[in-house]
Amino acid sequence: MCLGNSLLLAASLMILPSGLKAQSDDFNDGNDTGWTRYDPLGGLGAGAQATYTFPNRGYRIQATRFPAFPAAVGPARAGSVREDVSYTDFYVAVDVVDWDNSVRQAFGILARVNTPGLGQTTGYAFTYERGSGVTETSGDLDISRIDGEDPSGVSTGASAFHFEPDKDYRLVFIGKGPLLEGRIYELPDTITPKIVIRGSDSTYPSGSSGLVIYDNNGTAGAINPDATFDNFLALDVEPPRLTVEKLPFDEIQLSWPAEAAGFVLQGTPSLSTNPIVWTDITENIIEVGDQKVHVESSGIGNGFFRLKRP
Repeated sequence: MCLGNSLLLAASLMILPSGLKAQSDDFNDGNDTGWTRYDPLGGLGAGAQATYTFPNRGYRIQATRFPAFPAAVGPARAGSVREDVSYTDFYVAVDVVDWDNSVRQAFGILARVNTPGLGQTTGYAFTYERGSGVTETSGDLDISRIDGEDPSGVSTGASAFHFEPDKDYRLVFIGKGPLLEGRIYELPDTITPKIVIRGSDSTYPSGSSGLVIYDNNGTAGAINPDATFDNFLALDVEPPRLTVEKLPFDEIQLSWPAEAAGFVLQGTPSLSTNPIVWTDITENIIEVGDQKVHVESSGIGNGFFRLKRP
Protein backbone atom coordinates (compact mmCIF):
# COMPACT_ATOMS: atom_id res chain seq x y z
CA MET A 1 0.00 0.00 0.00
CA CYS A 2 1.24 3.50 -0.88
CA LEU A 3 0.42 5.01 2.47
CA GLY A 4 3.13 7.66 2.24
CA ASN A 5 1.77 8.89 -1.05
CA SER A 6 -1.76 8.80 0.34
CA LEU A 7 -0.72 11.01 3.20
CA LEU A 8 0.87 13.44 0.79
CA LEU A 9 -2.18 13.53 -1.45
CA ALA A 10 -4.70 13.94 1.31
CA ALA A 11 -2.83 16.24 3.64
CA SER A 12 -1.29 18.69 1.22
CA LEU A 13 -4.08 19.17 -1.33
CA MET A 14 -7.64 20.39 -0.95
CA ILE A 15 -9.47 18.39 -3.60
CA LEU A 16 -11.39 20.70 -5.91
CA PRO A 17 -15.09 20.04 -6.31
CA SER A 18 -16.47 19.69 -9.77
CA GLY A 19 -19.43 21.69 -11.01
CA LEU A 20 -20.05 25.18 -12.31
CA LYS A 21 -19.09 27.07 -9.14
CA ALA A 22 -15.38 26.34 -9.18
CA GLN A 23 -12.71 28.45 -10.84
CA SER A 24 -8.94 28.03 -10.71
CA ASP A 25 -5.94 29.39 -12.59
CA ASP A 26 -2.23 28.69 -12.04
CA PHE A 27 -1.29 30.95 -14.99
CA ASN A 28 1.13 28.32 -16.30
CA ASP A 29 -0.31 28.85 -19.79
CA GLY A 30 0.99 32.42 -19.82
CA ASN A 31 -2.38 34.10 -20.35
CA ASP A 32 -5.40 35.34 -18.42
CA THR A 33 -8.13 33.87 -20.61
CA GLY A 34 -11.37 33.91 -18.65
CA TRP A 35 -10.44 37.06 -16.75
CA THR A 36 -11.83 40.56 -17.30
CA ARG A 37 -9.06 43.10 -16.87
CA TYR A 38 -9.98 45.95 -14.56
CA ASP A 39 -8.29 49.20 -15.63
CA PRO A 40 -10.61 51.98 -14.41
CA LEU A 41 -8.24 54.80 -15.46
CA GLY A 42 -7.52 53.30 -18.86
CA GLY A 43 -10.51 54.88 -20.55
CA LEU A 44 -9.67 58.49 -19.73
CA GLY A 45 -7.80 59.26 -22.93
CA ALA A 46 -4.19 58.66 -21.86
CA GLY A 47 -3.97 55.00 -22.85
CA ALA A 48 -3.88 51.91 -20.67
CA GLN A 49 -2.98 52.52 -17.05
CA ALA A 50 -2.61 48.83 -16.19
CA THR A 51 -0.12 46.21 -17.38
CA TYR A 52 -0.56 42.42 -17.22
CA THR A 53 2.37 40.01 -17.62
CA PHE A 54 3.20 36.42 -16.64
CA PRO A 55 6.71 36.20 -15.15
CA ASN A 56 7.74 32.75 -13.93
CA ARG A 57 4.20 31.49 -14.64
CA GLY A 58 2.64 34.00 -12.25
CA TYR A 59 0.18 36.85 -12.88
CA ARG A 60 1.79 40.27 -12.46
CA ILE A 61 -0.49 43.31 -12.36
CA GLN A 62 0.99 46.82 -12.43
CA ALA A 63 -0.84 50.15 -12.36
CA THR A 64 0.15 53.69 -13.28
CA ARG A 65 -1.58 57.06 -13.14
CA PHE A 66 -1.15 59.68 -15.85
CA PRO A 67 0.10 62.82 -14.00
CA ALA A 68 -2.39 65.15 -15.69
CA PHE A 69 -5.44 63.25 -14.48
CA PRO A 70 -7.56 65.32 -12.05
CA ALA A 71 -7.48 64.34 -8.39
CA ALA A 72 -11.13 63.31 -8.60
CA VAL A 73 -10.34 60.14 -10.58
CA GLY A 74 -8.42 58.72 -7.62
CA PRO A 75 -5.08 56.92 -7.29
CA ALA A 76 -3.45 54.30 -9.51
CA ARG A 77 -5.26 50.99 -9.27
CA ALA A 78 -5.96 47.92 -11.35
CA GLY A 79 -7.14 44.36 -11.07
CA SER A 80 -8.74 41.44 -12.82
CA VAL A 81 -12.14 39.82 -12.27
CA ARG A 82 -13.65 36.41 -13.05
CA GLU A 83 -17.07 37.58 -14.19
CA ASP A 84 -18.14 34.16 -15.49
CA VAL A 85 -19.44 33.07 -12.06
CA SER A 86 -21.38 34.96 -9.39
CA TYR A 87 -21.07 33.77 -5.80
CA THR A 88 -23.24 34.31 -2.74
CA ASP A 89 -21.20 32.36 -0.21
CA PHE A 90 -17.58 32.28 -1.39
CA TYR A 91 -14.11 30.91 -0.71
CA VAL A 92 -11.35 32.68 -2.66
CA ALA A 93 -7.63 31.94 -2.31
CA VAL A 94 -4.56 33.26 -4.10
CA ASP A 95 -0.80 33.17 -3.55
CA VAL A 96 1.21 36.38 -3.51
CA VAL A 97 4.68 35.52 -4.81
CA ASP A 98 6.18 38.95 -5.49
CA TRP A 99 5.44 42.64 -4.97
CA ASP A 100 7.19 46.00 -5.00
CA ASN A 101 8.20 46.28 -1.37
CA SER A 102 9.52 49.81 -1.80
CA VAL A 103 6.11 51.47 -2.20
CA ARG A 104 3.09 51.86 0.04
CA GLN A 105 0.47 49.82 -1.74
CA ALA A 106 -2.44 47.50 -1.01
CA PHE A 107 -3.16 44.26 -2.88
CA GLY A 108 -5.36 41.24 -2.49
CA ILE A 109 -8.71 39.63 -3.25
CA LEU A 110 -12.01 41.00 -4.51
CA ALA A 111 -15.33 39.27 -3.81
CA ARG A 112 -19.00 39.85 -4.58
CA VAL A 113 -17.95 42.39 -7.21
CA ASN A 114 -20.52 44.03 -9.46
CA THR A 115 -20.27 46.70 -12.20
CA PRO A 116 -16.45 46.97 -12.13
CA GLY A 117 -15.39 50.29 -13.62
CA LEU A 118 -14.45 53.87 -12.92
CA GLY A 119 -16.58 55.13 -10.05
CA GLN A 120 -18.89 52.11 -10.25
CA THR A 121 -17.30 49.06 -8.62
CA THR A 122 -19.14 47.53 -5.66
CA GLY A 123 -18.30 44.53 -3.50
CA TYR A 124 -15.70 43.56 -0.89
CA ALA A 125 -11.92 43.33 -0.70
CA PHE A 126 -9.44 41.55 1.55
CA THR A 127 -6.07 43.25 1.19
CA TYR A 128 -2.62 43.56 2.65
CA GLU A 129 -1.37 47.12 3.08
CA ARG A 130 2.36 47.73 3.26
CA GLY A 131 3.39 50.38 5.79
CA SER A 132 5.10 53.60 4.85
CA GLY A 133 8.88 54.10 4.64
CA VAL A 134 11.59 52.50 2.52
CA THR A 135 12.63 50.04 5.25
CA GLU A 136 9.15 49.67 6.70
CA THR A 137 8.54 46.54 8.80
CA SER A 138 4.90 47.21 9.62
CA GLY A 139 1.79 46.27 7.69
CA ASP A 140 -1.92 45.79 8.05
CA LEU A 141 -4.77 43.65 6.79
CA ASP A 142 -8.14 45.07 5.82
CA ILE A 143 -11.57 43.81 4.91
CA SER A 144 -13.25 46.64 3.00
CA ARG A 145 -16.66 47.32 1.54
CA ILE A 146 -16.41 48.99 -1.87
CA ASP A 147 -19.12 51.50 -2.80
CA GLY A 148 -18.70 53.07 -6.24
CA GLU A 149 -14.95 52.28 -6.13
CA ASP A 150 -14.66 53.93 -2.72
CA PRO A 151 -13.39 51.47 -0.05
CA SER A 152 -14.44 51.77 3.59
CA GLY A 153 -13.15 49.51 6.33
CA VAL A 154 -15.21 46.74 7.88
CA SER A 155 -14.44 46.47 11.60
CA THR A 156 -12.27 43.40 12.26
CA GLY A 157 -10.30 44.03 15.44
CA ALA A 158 -6.52 43.57 15.54
CA SER A 159 -5.11 43.20 12.02
CA ALA A 160 -1.42 44.16 12.09
CA PHE A 161 0.77 41.88 9.97
CA HIS A 162 3.96 42.34 7.96
CA PHE A 163 4.78 40.60 4.68
CA GLU A 164 8.48 39.79 4.56
CA PRO A 165 9.78 40.32 1.01
CA ASP A 166 11.76 37.06 0.89
CA LYS A 167 8.64 34.97 1.63
CA ASP A 168 5.48 33.97 -0.23
CA TYR A 169 2.00 34.14 1.24
CA ARG A 170 -1.47 32.77 0.59
CA LEU A 171 -4.48 35.05 1.08
CA VAL A 172 -7.87 33.43 1.73
CA PHE A 173 -11.14 35.39 1.76
CA ILE A 174 -14.35 33.68 2.92
CA GLY A 175 -17.92 34.93 2.95
CA LYS A 176 -20.94 33.19 4.51
CA GLY A 177 -23.91 35.49 4.37
CA PRO A 178 -22.88 38.72 6.16
CA LEU A 179 -19.88 37.06 7.85
CA LEU A 180 -16.52 37.86 6.23
CA GLU A 181 -13.17 36.27 7.11
CA GLY A 182 -9.64 36.85 5.87
CA ARG A 183 -6.68 34.53 6.48
CA ILE A 184 -2.96 34.74 5.77
CA TYR A 185 -0.78 31.65 5.39
CA GLU A 186 2.99 31.74 5.09
CA LEU A 187 3.87 29.30 2.33
CA PRO A 188 4.50 26.41 2.15
CA ASP A 189 2.35 25.97 5.29
CA THR A 190 -1.28 25.93 4.14
CA ILE A 191 -2.58 24.29 7.32
CA THR A 192 -2.14 26.89 10.05
CA PRO A 193 -2.88 30.56 9.25
CA LYS A 194 -0.53 33.20 10.62
CA ILE A 195 -3.45 35.54 11.28
CA VAL A 196 -7.26 35.48 10.88
CA ILE A 197 -9.49 38.57 10.86
CA ARG A 198 -13.29 38.64 10.81
CA GLY A 199 -15.98 41.20 10.18
CA SER A 200 -19.61 41.49 9.14
CA ASP A 201 -21.44 43.42 6.44
CA SER A 202 -24.64 42.61 4.54
CA THR A 203 -24.63 45.33 1.87
CA TYR A 204 -23.68 43.14 -1.10
CA PRO A 205 -25.13 39.60 -1.19
CA SER A 206 -23.48 38.24 -4.34
CA GLY A 207 -21.04 38.93 -7.18
CA SER A 208 -17.82 37.92 -8.89
CA SER A 209 -14.32 37.30 -7.51
CA GLY A 210 -10.97 38.71 -8.55
CA LEU A 211 -7.71 40.46 -7.72
CA VAL A 212 -6.81 44.08 -7.00
CA ILE A 213 -3.80 46.37 -6.49
CA TYR A 214 -4.08 49.94 -5.19
CA ASP A 215 -1.90 52.99 -4.56
CA ASN A 216 -2.33 53.48 -0.83
CA ASN A 217 0.21 56.27 -0.43
CA GLY A 218 -2.43 58.90 0.30
CA THR A 219 -1.19 62.48 0.09
CA ALA A 220 2.49 61.43 0.23
CA GLY A 221 2.70 61.29 -3.58
CA ALA A 222 1.54 58.96 -6.33
CA ILE A 223 3.17 55.53 -6.62
CA ASN A 224 2.76 52.62 -9.02
CA PRO A 225 1.34 49.52 -7.30
CA ASP A 226 2.82 46.22 -8.47
CA ALA A 227 2.09 42.67 -7.29
CA THR A 228 2.38 39.14 -8.72
CA PHE A 229 -0.21 36.47 -7.95
CA ASP A 230 -0.42 32.71 -8.51
CA ASN A 231 -2.69 29.72 -7.87
CA PHE A 232 -6.07 31.47 -7.85
CA LEU A 233 -9.02 29.44 -6.59
CA ALA A 234 -12.67 30.45 -6.19
CA LEU A 235 -15.46 28.24 -4.88
CA ASP A 236 -18.84 28.57 -3.20
CA VAL A 237 -17.67 26.55 -0.19
CA GLU A 238 -14.39 26.02 1.64
CA PRO A 239 -12.81 22.79 0.35
CA PRO A 240 -12.75 20.17 3.12
CA ARG A 241 -9.33 18.83 4.08
CA LEU A 242 -8.93 15.04 4.10
CA THR A 243 -6.66 13.71 6.85
CA VAL A 244 -5.07 10.25 6.74
CA GLU A 245 -3.69 8.49 9.81
CA LYS A 246 -2.05 5.07 10.01
CA LEU A 247 -3.48 2.81 12.71
CA PRO A 248 -2.17 -0.47 14.23
CA PHE A 249 -2.73 -3.74 12.37
CA ASP A 250 -2.19 -2.20 8.94
CA GLU A 251 -5.33 -0.09 8.96
CA ILE A 252 -5.75 3.54 7.97
CA GLN A 253 -8.21 6.13 9.22
CA LEU A 254 -9.52 8.90 7.01
CA SER A 255 -11.37 11.89 8.46
CA TRP A 256 -12.89 15.11 7.13
CA PRO A 257 -15.31 17.79 8.40
CA ALA A 258 -18.86 16.51 8.86
CA GLU A 259 -20.21 19.86 7.66
CA ALA A 260 -18.80 19.18 4.18
CA ALA A 261 -22.20 18.25 2.78
CA GLY A 262 -22.26 16.86 -0.74
CA PHE A 263 -18.64 15.67 -0.83
CA VAL A 264 -18.00 11.98 -1.52
CA LEU A 265 -14.95 10.00 -0.37
CA GLN A 266 -13.26 8.18 -3.24
CA GLY A 267 -10.32 5.80 -3.45
CA THR A 268 -8.05 4.38 -6.15
CA PRO A 269 -5.18 1.87 -6.08
CA SER A 270 -3.04 3.84 -8.56
CA LEU A 271 -2.52 7.30 -10.02
CA SER A 272 -0.60 5.98 -13.01
CA THR A 273 -3.53 4.55 -14.98
CA ASN A 274 -5.13 6.51 -17.80
CA PRO A 275 -7.82 7.28 -16.97
CA ILE A 276 -7.50 7.09 -13.19
CA VAL A 277 -10.35 4.97 -11.84
CA TRP A 278 -11.86 6.45 -8.69
CA THR A 279 -14.40 4.41 -6.68
CA ASP A 280 -16.93 5.92 -4.28
CA ILE A 281 -16.53 4.80 -0.67
CA THR A 282 -19.92 4.90 1.02
CA GLU A 283 -19.81 2.15 3.67
CA ASN A 284 -18.35 2.20 7.18
CA ILE A 285 -18.47 5.97 7.51
CA ILE A 286 -19.39 7.28 10.96
CA GLU A 287 -19.54 10.70 12.58
CA VAL A 288 -17.27 11.35 15.54
CA GLY A 289 -17.77 14.82 16.97
CA ASP A 290 -17.47 17.27 14.08
CA GLN A 291 -15.69 14.76 11.82
CA LYS A 292 -16.69 12.01 9.45
CA VAL A 293 -14.43 8.97 9.85
CA HIS A 294 -13.72 5.95 7.67
CA VAL A 295 -11.35 3.11 8.59
CA GLU A 296 -10.20 0.46 6.15
CA SER A 297 -7.52 -2.17 5.77
CA SER A 298 -4.73 -1.63 3.31
CA GLY A 299 -5.54 -5.05 1.89
CA ILE A 300 -8.54 -3.82 -0.10
CA GLY A 301 -6.21 -2.06 -2.51
CA ASN A 302 -6.87 1.67 -2.18
CA GLY A 303 -3.65 3.62 -1.85
CA PHE A 304 -4.90 7.11 -2.71
CA PHE A 305 -7.95 9.04 -1.59
CA ARG A 306 -9.80 12.25 -2.36
CA LEU A 307 -13.00 14.11 -1.57
CA LYS A 308 -15.07 15.12 -4.55
CA ARG A 309 -18.35 16.92 -4.94
CA PRO A 310 -20.28 15.36 -7.85
